[in-house]
Amino acid sequence: MAEQRKRVSPYLEWAVLTEFAYLPGEWFWVLLELDGPAEVLARSVMRSGLDQVIRIPAVYQEAPPSLRGADLTCCMAIARREALSAFVSGKVSRGDAKQFASLLSSINRIELGTPTTNLFERTEPIEQSLLAASPSRRAIVAIIDDGLAFAHERFRFQDGRSRVKYFWNQDDHTNTGRPAGFGWGRELQENEINQLLASCTHTGLLDEDEFYRLAGQNLAARRAKHGTHVMDIACGLDPKHAVPEDPNLPYIIGVQLPKWVTEETSGAFLTPNVYAAISYVLSRADQISAAEGTGPIPVVINLSYGTIAGPHDGTSQLEAAIDQLIASRTAPLRVVLPAGNHYLARCHALVELSQASVPGQLPKRLRWRVQPDNKANSFMELWLPKQATEKSQPEIAIRITTPTNQRSPWIGANQNWQWRISGQLRFFAKYYTAVGERSQILLAMAPTADLAMPSLTAPSGTWLIELKNKGVATTVDVWVQRGDTPFGYPLSGRQSRLEDENYVRFDLAGRPEQDDRGSSPVRRESTINALATGTHAIVVGAYLRSDKAVSEYSGAGGRTTTNGASPIRSPDVSAVGDESPVHRNLLAAGTRSGSVVMMNGTSVAAPQVTRLISELMISQLACDRLDVQRIAKTGDTKAPGPGSPLAVRIGAGRLDRCGRPNRP
Repeated sequence: MAEQRKRVSPYLEWAVLTEFAYLPGEWFWVLLELDGPAEVLARSVMRSGLDQVIRIPAVYQEAPPSLRGADLTCCMAIARREALSAFVSGKVSRGDAKQFASLLSSINRIELGTPTTNLFERTEPIEQSLLAASPSRRAIVAIIDDGLAFAHERFRFQDGRSRVKYFWNQDDHTNTGRPAGFGWGRELQENEINQLLASCTHTGLLDEDEFYRLAGQNLAARRAKHGTHVMDIACGLDPKHAVPEDPNLPYIIGVQLPKWVTEETSGAFLTPNVYAAISYVLSRADQISAAEGTGPIPVVINLSYGTIAGPHDGTSQLEAAIDQLIASRTAPLRVVLPAGNHYLARCHALVELSQASVPGQLPKRLRWRVQPDNKANSFMELWLPKQATEKSQPEIAIRITTPTNQRSPWIGANQNWQWRISGQLRFFAKYYTAVGERSQILLAMAPTADLAMPSLTAPSGTWLIELKNKGVATTVDVWVQRGDTPFGYPLSGRQSRLEDENYVRFDLAGRPEQDDRGSSPVRRESTINALATGTHAIVVGAYLRSDKAVSEYSGAGGRTTTNGASPIRSPDVSAVGDESPVHRNLLAAGTRSGSVVMMNGTSVAAPQVTRLISELMISQLACDRLDVQRIAKTGDTKAPGPGSPLAVRIGAGRLDRCGRPNRP
């Protein structure tokens, strides 16, 4: 059982148990963490003829020159449903069982992504050029997001040519322009973008609708898109200030994630595509270096995405993979992430359980409110602290009562409960343990509304979660996974939440309460983005420009220690997320030249730090986490001191980057 916990994501197990009813498809993106170099597995899969069940892009057969390939143990792949079922069960039913079984044994962890029909054929690795020893004086800003309107004038030079060196649309299905080494989606290189710009310019004006139609960029059709707004703040300029020969301008690489990856409400299935996007950025960065005859170019990547549930200790698969890439690269690589927008979402609880031997101890109760008309799965994760010895390892049991009064038995370590109606799985609870690792409990629920499959829905309402201790005194961190529909997409998910009568929602003036008060286990602390607790990533919170107050939604770090639990890190710094309490937005580019739109959140604060880091890189100044913290602290006269309660939200200080420069 411990071995299975080591290898299989609970979300993958839920998908297999439900026969992929909520992720229909034959092939799926996956992120693999291996017990050895990814290059070895990628080459082995290519030679073994297993491409009918699993395929790994050729780029992973040989790492880019700026990376130490022997250090890299992660890769992205696509796998068939039957292969994923074999990962969960450990049983192989195909004739190529011997090769496939050896493949299973080399995988430490696997995370599931969304379905795909964008299959890629077996190809040879990219021919890698040796890089020069001389350092580059340029920098690259990479944006991984959705809806990138890369023909916008803010991403062009004053002569009309594009500042974008490479653009990869992972969602393109036209089978044209597939990027070398990856083999799916559509890549547009600088010269191709400029050719399109020229062919779509009539009487001196660019027909942007025609451009995006020919480029296959369908996600730029709306007036406002998250990715364009973020990209403008990170690297947009008034074209009259963008001179092609200016060495102080960073190169731009854009990667657009598939629509379904962004649209899937939990964010729990985006990791394979994000890792592939980072791999693409680093591969193309080295191609730029080779073409210019320099050493590896410094790269800063903006990833304005977040989730709520996870271990929050830097051990999640994507966090560990990002840390590995940053440590392996021979030139600076910085990854900037938002702190998250769920400070007031009531999606975190801290449950304190006394030692099991304490007499008269009653189970602790949590109420999980799942909304009606929710067309997406709902998830909850419970995490126990890691202890130094096996004897001190905490152990609890949980019991679930549905809104229709069905009750589970008490679920202990390595046990699970499946609630079915008419043979269909509606709710799944499983308690995962592994020696020396933190124990995790996953609760997974079917949608509460589904017009296509009404027989597969779960009841909306309040689900009762009871917890009792079976060992040493401990605390349990509980996170409800993100479930709201992303900006710009049709309504699908509706955010579930925790409800407690002792939770203080409003202060005496009727404003949202910003502090944890009273005895409620539902807490605002530890609401930081679950993708942003790694060692090397730079994490950005949000504040209001007008009065320097922290934005009410900006996610927070956690307590220093509680009964031996690992600390949950706080944001490194904060940047402007809102102009004022009455103007809760920042202006930046819409999808068409000349347009500006309003958005807010830590997602628009993060790219301000991305821009700062690119400037530091170009000036050949230090730009890691501690350097960004130092700059913020030095420039903020009211920066919170060490140990200050405000530091868990603000970080080391506030950066005033004023959104995007040259704004109208």
